[in-house]
Amino acid sequence: MQRPSSSRRRVGAPSDPQSQSQSQHVRLPRPERSSVPYEASDENRTDLISKLPDCLLCSILSLLPIRDAIRTSALSSRWRHLWKLNPLHLHDSIFGFDHPNNSQTHLKTYEALICIASAHPGPIHSFRIFHFTKPLFLFLCKVDTLMEALATKGIRDLSLSFGYAGRLRYRLPSSLLQCQSLRKASLSACFFPPSPVVNSCFPNLRELTLEFVFLWDHLLQCLLESCKQIEVLQLINCSGLQYVRLNCAKLQKFTIHHQNHVSESVHAKEVVIEDAPELRSLRFGESTVNHTRISVRNVQKLEVLGFFSMNATMRIGKTFAKSYNQREMSVNRSMGLPTVKELAVLVIGPFNCSLLSDVLRCFPCLETLYIKGYIEQDQHIGFWERQAPFVFCENHLKSLTMIEFCGQGAEVEFVKFFVEHGQVLERITLVCEDKLTADSRTTLRRDLCLENRASMHLEVEILNEFDFALDSCEWASLFYDPL
Repeated sequence: MQRPSSSRRRVGAPSDPQSQSQSQHVRLPRPERSSVPYEASDENRTDLISKLPDCLLCSILSLLPIRDAIRTSALSSRWRHLWKLNPLHLHDSIFGFDHPNNSQTHLKTYEALICIASAHPGPIHSFRIFHFTKPLFLFLCKVDTLMEALATKGIRDLSLSFGYAGRLRYRLPSSLLQCQSLRKASLSACFFPPSPVVNSCFPNLRELTLEFVFLWDHLLQCLLESCKQIEVLQLINCSGLQYVRLNCAKLQKFTIHHQNHVSESVHAKEVVIEDAPELRSLRFGESTVNHTRISVRNVQKLEVLGFFSMNATMRIGKTFAKSYNQREMSVNRSMGLPTVKELAVLVIGPFNCSLLSDVLRCFPCLETLYIKGYIEQDQHIGFWERQAPFVFCENHLKSLTMIEFCGQGAEVEFVKFFVEHGQVLERITLVCEDKLTADSRTTLRRDLCLENRASMHLEVEILNEFDFALDSCEWASLFYDPL
């Protein structure tokens, strides 16, 4: 039986049913094959990527791991040598320093490094060795050759350690000091040549970290006068300085730190930052604050400050001042520091909660606060309950860290004050000297009255010193001696 044809017809469909059925099986004709094979076509013989200039191909290869970049040399003769033009990053993690007492093994390693640095036709952008070993005097000529090779290869980032703490092992060659391409340098356990050579060193350096390096005042002054582009300066466990004067137009970050167990004679007597209009970060180690007079004149852009000690001899702008014979620090609250967002306060000796309150009120935009020390005197019980909230508690403070927290008396009230008034507070970290038991943690959380917290996003974390020292906190090296 034949089905009746539909009265509705699709647009573009043939009217004849037979032709309609045939149109469903119509096949398009196959395209004619080219008489020239695909492999032999001049247009397809070379891919589009290979037609790019060397500079672009090298930029692509620089994004690959070195092993994958080398494998591209098997693609064709066009790619065979391109990987060699890439900048190298030579780090000690890929070198064989597994035998600290095997001089022969290290000698071969240094020779291999020299061969790589000399033979590589492209630049060497970063070089890092933290494990130059005890018999360095056997390799001095090899190290000199290596430094000269790096200076000619456009080195930008250099990290070198030439021994152990307090032992000066290597004199920096002039070829390295006058390197035009160097932007970042971290040097440990070495020493500089006389000041006439230093007068022209590191002309384009941006960051300089010196650790266990012997310096004297005139040498540091010549060094900084030569490094006119310096933005970051860190002096870690350096000796020989007496009166430090810093006049660096582009300096943004300055750190000076000594381990707590070193003798008082190692510390500089005075550090004065006379002219650093771009200064944003100022960090002092605990031992440095205890033994060095500190004066900072320009604090218009200061964002990070610590350790700040109310018992130390220091002057910060026109806000804080304490001379050697002065009993308490004078605080000028009308000249606050609204640019400071991160502050670390060191509590030393007899503690005055009223003075701490005045100090904190000079930082209205504080976002991160560290307190190290004890707040344990009974006469301060109830003090923080009577205080009005700080300005930064309402809209700025996000993190509070208490170091050497004991969980007694006024300390608990101090933390409780921020629990009840920190409206945007996200984290409180309590670092205890002794590991607390589960019952002690429960009691502490109950005493803090977390059910009354002003911020619903607040989390309280209780750590011991070891866990905090291994934390990612960049202040940990100042709170505790390096491991």
